[in-house]
Amino acid sequence: MFSNYFFLKRLASALKKELVGLCLVECYSQNKNELIIGLANEATEFWIKANLDPNISIISFPKEMARARKNTVDLFFSLKEKKVVDCVVFDYERSFEIQFEDHFSLIFKMHGRRANILLGKENKVVEIFRNSLSADLELESNSLNATPQLDKSTFLSENCIPLNILPALGKEIQVYWDKNFLHLGENEKWVAFQKLLDQLETSPIFLDENNLVLSLLPLENSEKTTDPIEAANWLHSKKTREFYFEREKTQLKNKLNQLIRKSENYIFKTSEKLRIVQSGRNPEEIANIIMANLSLIEKGRSKVVLDDLYTDGFIEIKLNPKLSPQKNAETFYRKSKNRHKEIEALKENIAEKEQRIATLNHQMALLEQVEEPKELKRFLKSNHFEKSDKGTERNQPYHEFEMESWRILVGKNSKSNDELTLKVATKNDLWLHAKDVSGSHVVIKEKPGQNFPMHIIEYAAALAASNSKRKTDSICPVIYTKKKFVRKPKGSIPGTVVVEKEEVILVEPKVD
Repeated sequence: MFSNYFFLKRLASALKKELVGLCLVECYSQNKNELIIGLANEATEFWIKANLDPNISIISFPKEMARARKNTVDLFFSLKEKKVVDCVVFDYERSFEIQFEDHFSLIFKMHGRRANILLGKENKVVEIFRNSLSADLELESNSLNATPQLDKSTFLSENCIPLNILPALGKEIQVYWDKNFLHLGENEKWVAFQKLLDQLETSPIFLDENNLVLSLLPLENSEKTTDPIEAANWLHSKKTREFYFEREKTQLKNKLNQLIRKSENYIFKTSEKLRIVQSGRNPEEIANIIMANLSLIEKGRSKVVLDDLYTDGFIEIKLNPKLSPQKNAETFYRKSKNRHKEIEALKENIAEKEQRIATLNHQMALLEQVEEPKELKRFLKSNHFEKSDKGTERNQPYHEFEMESWRILVGKNSKSNDELTLKVATKNDLWLHAKDVSGSHVVIKEKPGQNFPMHIIEYAAALAASNSKRKTDSICPVIYTKKKFVRKPKGSIPGTVVVEKEEVILVEPKVD
C-alpha cells in the first residue's frame, strides 16, 4: 500500500509542510540502490532515505544521518543549495515530486521493482538514480499525470473493476474489492466504488505488526495513525529489518549447504583415492621380491620378470636402469613408507571432513532456530562467520580469505610472494606452496596458543594448488611448514625460496 496513489497523496501533502523553504544540502549514495537526501535551513534539517532495492522499494525520513567516511558518491549536483517550493503527487499515479526553485524537481517514481528517483528540469528528465532503468530518461514529468474517467458509465464499461480504471490503486485494493463487493449488482457496485474512494481519502492509516502491512483499509488488531511520515518510517523499519534479516539468513544457509556439499564431495573423491592406493600392490612386497632375487637381476635392466613370493605366479617389475638392483629395492621401500603415510593422511583427512560436516550440520540446526537480527549477529560471531575486510585488499600484495576466523593470505604474483613471505608473514605463521611447480605463496596467520586445524590447512592448501601450475591436476601435493623454516637465497629471482622441515598434503586444487 506504500506506493498506492492515495497514500502518496497524503505523504506529499505532509512533506510539503516540512520541506517548503528548506534547501538541499546533501544528496549522496553510500549503498547500492540507496539515496540519501538532506535538506535544511538555519533552524532545522530534514532527511529522506530512499531504499530502491527492487525487492523492497520504500522511503523513510530519519531524524538524522551520519555519512560514511568512504565509499560514498555525491549525486544530482544541480540541486545543491536549491530551495524547495512545493511537493505534489502526480494525479492518480504512484509517483510524487519535490519541486525546487529554477524549475528543478526530484521525482519519486514508486513503481515497485522499477522504482527510481529522477532529476527533472522544466518537464524533462535530465538525470536518473538507477541508471539501469534508462527508459526513465525519456519521460516527461507531466506525462506521469493520469486522467482517469471516474463516471458511472466508464465504471460499468470496465466491468465494475476498480483496477481497470485506477491502476495506481494497487492489487491490495482489487483483492479487497473482490472479497467484499464482487457479489453486488452494478448499481450497488458503483455506490460501493464511490464509498471506497472516499474511504481511501479519509481513513486513518492502519499498521499491521503481524503481517508488516501499511493499509488505508480497515485491519483487525492493528495500530492506527494519521501521520503518513510516521507510517512510512514504521513500515521502513519493519520491512527492511525483515528483508535484510531473511536475506542474510538465507545467504548463510546457502553458504553452509555449499560447505557441506564441498566436504561430502571431498570425502567421496578422497575415499576413492584411498581405495585405489590400498588396492594397489604394496611397494614393500616388490622390494622384498627384488632383494630375494638380487643375484638374478643384471644392472642396467629397465624391467625384469621374477617369481612372485606372495602368489603362485610371476611378476614383471619396472626398474630404473641407472640404479643398481639394491638401490631399486630401496626406492620401493621408500615408496612403501610414503604409501603408508599417504594412506594415513587420506584417512585423517576423511575423518576431519566427517567431523567438519557434523559441525556444519549442527550450525545449520542452530541457524534454523534464529528468528531475530540480534540472534543472527550473535550466531555469526560465536560461529566465526564474520566477513573479513576487503576494502584495503587492492593495495596489499595478497588476496585475503577467511575461514572460521582464520586469515589466509595468497600472494598475487612473484614479487608479491616475496613481500608476503618476507615482510607480512611472521615466524609462526604457516606457509604453503604447491610442490615442485611455480605458484602463489600462501600464509595462514597464527592464532597464539592454537594449533592450525587440519581442515583449515586443507583449505589453504587447495588455495595454493588452485593458484599454481598444478591447478588443472586432479590431486596436487602441497608443502607446508612454519614460516621460520622458509628463507630466500641471496640474489635469487622473485618468488624463489628455500624450504626446510616441510610436510606434504594432497588436495584437490579447486576452491569456490
